[in-house]
Amino acid sequence: MKKNMRNDYNGGKKLSMKQSILWNSWGSMFYLGCQWLLTILVVRISGVDNAGLLSLAMSVSNIWYSLAVYGMRNFQVSDTNGKYSNGLYISSRIFTGSAALFGCIIYTLVLSYSPEQKLCIIIYFVYKLSEALFDVFAGIYQKMWRLDYVGKSFTIRGVLTLGTFSAALFLSGNLVITLLIMTVCCLLSVCLYDIHFAGKITNIRICWDKKKIKELLIECFPLVVYTMLSTAIGTIPRLFIERYLGNYKLGIYGSVATPTLIIQMGATYIFNPFVTLFAERYHQKNKKGFLNALFLCSASVAGLAVAGVIGGKLLGKWGLGLLLGEEVAAHSDLLIPLILCTVLTAFAWLLCGVLTAIRDFKGLVAGNAAAVAVSYFSSVIMVKRYDMQGGSVALALATIVEIIFLALCLARCVHENFAVKGQVED
Repeated sequence: MKKNMRNDYNGGKKLSMKQSILWNSWGSMFYLGCQWLLTILVVRISGVDNAGLLSLAMSVSNIWYSLAVYGMRNFQVSDTNGKYSNGLYISSRIFTGSAALFGCIIYTLVLSYSPEQKLCIIIYFVYKLSEALFDVFAGIYQKMWRLDYVGKSFTIRGVLTLGTFSAALFLSGNLVITLLIMTVCCLLSVCLYDIHFAGKITNIRICWDKKKIKELLIECFPLVVYTMLSTAIGTIPRLFIERYLGNYKLGIYGSVATPTLIIQMGATYIFNPFVTLFAERYHQKNKKGFLNALFLCSASVAGLAVAGVIGGKLLGKWGLGLLLGEEVAAHSDLLIPLILCTVLTAFAWLLCGVLTAIRDFKGLVAGNAAAVAVSYFSSVIMVKRYDMQGGSVALALATIVEIIFLALCLARCVHENFAVKGQVED
């Protein structure tokens, strides 16, 4: 990475909110679709056991990925006053990513996983680090209102991941080799595309000021705690499924869950462009504008949720059989509960994004900590009692607790912030 990336022009014409949402939604949904197809292809090409192996790698990696990104994306795009430079966000991401990689390796080696499981987890996490690096550049694009670059980058990464994964798995039949090839290609994508274009739209000078990095990491520390807790809420039930029921049933559970990712991530990509807007209108005390944006985001997520439930009801066993085969389709009873869990998670993430934008970090941490506790204790009971279905029950209970807690925190913040004179009208 070049230490100094020159500003070739001032970023060009900024995109409108509509254009930003369209570009971000297109790219994000395309990339999500490619990720979703990976989980289908691994079942079709190499069977349920490898699907379980991939699901385990994803579950473990997601926890450490939370440390790598440090919950910083929403903080970065809502840093409307430019307290920290773009270069500082990049250097801090390199530091947190390196720390997360070290932690993931130690964690994986210590636990009693097989050599193949360990290799898959570590390699897949390096792939996730390419996402973590892209994430900080996406934040730069978003602050410049140039989400067209985000959409294009997502498209390139989607083609690369799907193409390399399917070709490598088909030719080698080896998941370790497949993940290694996919990881190398995605790292090259970030280096050749995102670093280049981010340097063209704004001035980026990598900052290794230890004092400023420390200051940023301390300020964002509640966010990394929240992010790791948030990830753990959904990961804990899967880890208990693997522990109590084995790798095969985790593969079944993870395979049935793959269609639901479209709802969850689609909702995330819908409201992500609004984070900067939430921060601006909240601090400007524009109550009407803030609530309108919140209503629009909530309605969009709700619409996506309704479509997901209807799709699950209509397609159900037939859709799972078509995509994943009869072996997975035999467990179609898992689908609707998983969709409902995904809907709940999408609303929880929306509330987390808003609380991050308005800087209520205490509410974030407390709400997610409560949900993790519920997820852990309910997983111990529910997975033993209800088999795979117990994982969904545990997740639903935990997410409901999270939503209630976060909603109360948001209501308090809104009341306190807008209960003073001088509110700005839209």
